[in-house]
Amino acid sequence: MGNKLPNCAIPYPSKNKHLHMVLSTEQVKLVQGSWELLKDDLGRLGLIVFLRLFETEPQMKTIFPKIVQMNHDNKLETNIDKDMLQRHAVTVMEGLGAAVESLDDSRFLNSVLISIGQTHVQRQVKPHMVKKLWPSLNYGLQEVLEEYYTKSVEEAWKTVYDYICVYMKLGMENPDIDPDNTSEIGR
Repeated sequence: MGNKLPNCAIPYPSKNKHLHMVLSTEQVKLVQGSWELLKDDLGRLGLIVFLRLFETEPQMKTIFPKIVQMNHDNKLETNIDKDMLQRHAVTVMEGLGAAVESLDDSRFLNSVLISIGQTHVQRQVKPHMVKKLWPSLNYGLQEVLEEYYTKSVEEAWKTVYDYICVYMKLGMENPDIDPDNTSEIGR
């Protein structure tokens, strides 16, 4: 059981790396256009994504102690607070939406993603855990977009998600850098 970890096709960032180097203008339009179709139902998308994540990656439940109540052995959940899960899922989807809306501004997007990565470190989230969300997000996008989720749209979303993972990882591995000044990174 569990999702196969996706391979990330995007190299680790350097101080001059920008989204337009890995995502075409057409792919930006595909992601932003598909987001327009689903942005009014983030609760549904978010629940699909997180319930799928919990189904395919049950060990991930342990990083959500306020949402998933586990028994004393941390083996079986005794309760999932669906209202709290939906609130968290909507927050995550709103963050994803902010990223989608910022695809034309790599500097701002990179700063936000680094900051999100730094925040997730405080919650004991590791970079490999972020990558595990892609198959569930992919599933959710497919469920909500249906016939509009073409192979081209999927590939564009995968590239965006890989980019998100790379910059969140950068924040996780550099919790003390200023997200607005990535020139501190000497890679």
